[in-house]
Amino acid sequence: MRRLLLIPVMLCMHVIGMAQNVTVKAVDQPAAVVFRSIVGQTGKNFVYSSELLKDMRVSVNVKDKPLKQVLRIMFKDSDIEWKIKGKNIILKRKMAPVRSRNRQIGMPGSSSVVPDAAPTTEMLDEVVVVSRLEAPAVATSEIGAKKLTAHDIVNTPVLFGESDVIKALHMQPGISEGQEGLSGMHVHGGESDENLYMLDNVPLYQVNHFAGLFSAFNPEAIRYIDFFKSSIPAKYDGRLSSYLDVRTVNGSHDGHHGSFRLGLTSGAFNLSGPISRKTSYSVAVRRSWFDVLSIPLLALANSSDEQEKIRFRYAFMDLNAKVTHRFSGKAMAFASVYFGNDILKTGSTYESESSSSYRWDDKDKSDFSWGNFVAQAGLDYRFNPSLTGEFTAAYTRYFSNMKSDVRVKEYNFGNVSETHSRTGTDNNIGDWIIKADFDWRSDAGHRVRFGGNHILHSFLPARTYRSHTVGTTQTISRDSTYAYTANETNLYVEDDWNINEKFRMNAGLHLSMFGIDGKSDFGFGPRLSFSYRPDENWALKAAYARTNQYVHQLSETYLSLPTDQWVPVTRGFKPQNADKVSLGAYWQSSDRFFAASAEGYYKIMRNLVDYRDEYYLQPPVEMWNARLCSGKGTARGVDLKFEKVYGKLTGHVAYSLAWADRTFPDKNNGLTFPARFDNRHTVNILLNWNVSAKVCINAAWTGHSGNRFTLLPQVWEAPDFGNNYSGDESPLKAPVNNWQLPFYHRLDLSFTVRNSRGYWNFGLYNAYCHMNTVAIRRAYDNGGHPVFQKVKLLPVIPSISYTWQF
Repeated sequence: MRRLLLIPVMLCMHVIGMAQNVTVKAVDQPAAVVFRSIVGQTGKNFVYSSELLKDMRVSVNVKDKPLKQVLRIMFKDSDIEWKIKGKNIILKRKMAPVRSRNRQIGMPGSSSVVPDAAPTTEMLDEVVVVSRLEAPAVATSEIGAKKLTAHDIVNTPVLFGESDVIKALHMQPGISEGQEGLSGMHVHGGESDENLYMLDNVPLYQVNHFAGLFSAFNPEAIRYIDFFKSSIPAKYDGRLSSYLDVRTVNGSHDGHHGSFRLGLTSGAFNLSGPISRKTSYSVAVRRSWFDVLSIPLLALANSSDEQEKIRFRYAFMDLNAKVTHRFSGKAMAFASVYFGNDILKTGSTYESESSSSYRWDDKDKSDFSWGNFVAQAGLDYRFNPSLTGEFTAAYTRYFSNMKSDVRVKEYNFGNVSETHSRTGTDNNIGDWIIKADFDWRSDAGHRVRFGGNHILHSFLPARTYRSHTVGTTQTISRDSTYAYTANETNLYVEDDWNINEKFRMNAGLHLSMFGIDGKSDFGFGPRLSFSYRPDENWALKAAYARTNQYVHQLSETYLSLPTDQWVPVTRGFKPQNADKVSLGAYWQSSDRFFAASAEGYYKIMRNLVDYRDEYYLQPPVEMWNARLCSGKGTARGVDLKFEKVYGKLTGHVAYSLAWADRTFPDKNNGLTFPARFDNRHTVNILLNWNVSAKVCINAAWTGHSGNRFTLLPQVWEAPDFGNNYSGDESPLKAPVNNWQLPFYHRLDLSFTVRNSRGYWNFGLYNAYCHMNTVAIRRAYDNGGHPVFQKVKLLPVIPSISYTWQF
């Protein structure tokens, strides 16, 4: 059987829809290039033998014609026959009839015979091979770009079996996961807030659930993702490290379809279908079961202690909804909503044993809520065969609020005294966005993308209210934080120029303006990438990009918590910017089954923002920015990757060698120190084995140098003042990130079995149960001597889920 190649090249994804009328203008163009235009307009995939269209070129000029008519025109003078089957256009070579009995075949003198019955036709079996959505790296001018499908995401084993966009990207070179099992992402020495996460081209500010154990992107709603880390398209700006755009599925016009998944930690449901002949919908909902699972555990814990009752509840949910309407072959409108929310309720009630003279009651509770809301509407319009545009209006909001309530009552010889403390903190950011993006293609090998947007920001960084009541005396305080309003404007243009068969160049420029608090900052972001292809299987590339960032996130821990704040660049601080130079070499085998790449980079980051040393000593009513300082950083390294792209066994081996450091005048005495995730060596191995049409086995192994952290090895001990009081200990100041954890490694496995109704998924996180060290803590041994202990969290964790498809 010949190897078949699936090429779902989707370069105009905004105008996919379900229209079957096609407009194509091509003069002596490669067949694959013409296919890309048809795929972009119809959403169908071309499936054909890898050698079928070798060196074939096409000339066609049709406007708004049915797909079948266009295919007849394209192949009328060829020996290729075609058939539309569902979402696939299957191409085969026309085969001549073969006499089937008592006729010798093969080399002269051969005794091989075939049956002498009616003449029959030999045809290829129809096989669709799951393939990459992206073009081969040797064919583009991009460095460090990656496109993943929902299939790629589902086939990456993860904690609790919860498929995750960001954790799938962790397997790519140059990307660090941060803490074990979490959805943080640190790209080429950057911090987690230096990545721009987008949902259908609209920014999201909070992308994690449960301190980062899960990301906010529901796999059931994902169509594909675009990821850029080195050569950044001119369209994107606002972050220093990377850009991730998650594109959601459109509704089906072929009937109502969906799935329901039930797992150990969450459940998900999605449904899509037609509303009318031109209108479709899609809905996806996901919710966790943690609050349900904790009910019997809490009941058991509270039944064993009559004095203390524990309060705990945690849950998260996601909702994606989208409606699309196609007016004609030229225009399609869409509207979508996303809502993600986490709630956490903790606390306890303690009642001391009653006595005739004294007892006390203690009640405390804390309520946390945080999440995202996104609403957008837009219009995709094809002005002519060469020019398309997308116009969007959107609102995106991140919100976080925390409330705590502590009440203590003392009963002392009939007298009752009460102390009551309440604290509330609000933190949010909201953006109103209007944008226009255009895509123009010329016959001379140019693809020009240009456009702009305006964003009205609203920031409220951690406004805190405190109330403390003792008896009848009440004290109330509020910090001096106030809301900010900012205006941001962006303009961009880029030309992806396919100069000839050997040379390709992408040149662009991004201009930005950020106005806040009576001042304006301007950003200048040139982009340039260049590719030289000495033959069809090799490419050498070089790229330069400058990016600018006007907002940043303040995080006091390595975890993603509701205490993290998004704040703007205000007076006293300059916008962050980075310059990055990249070089790359790329190879693919002649049959396109194997590929390899080597990418090197050097990045300089300026005006980075972090907490000062001993920032926690600042008075709580001080402005939030009084605790901050600015500095610079550098990152450099090499990313290597070898992958098998097609076949029953696919996957890759990736290795990264990297350095990342920071220098802050008001931190670490002005001395340079390593970044938190300065992981010198990182190895990622991902394998996907399609044993059969019903069985698939996935394995992912990761290993990297340990994370950095600040260890306080010495303390100051107060002298003994007598009366059995030995005083307190205070840690002495130590260099920042002066200690490195041991080498981290882990194997994750998953096993998928399909049946007629859906599929089972079985998983093992940390399959060989290597308990990795995630922190170091200071404690005391039995003799009262101080010791340092390793903190290890996650053993082997099994998972199981079933997905019912209909």
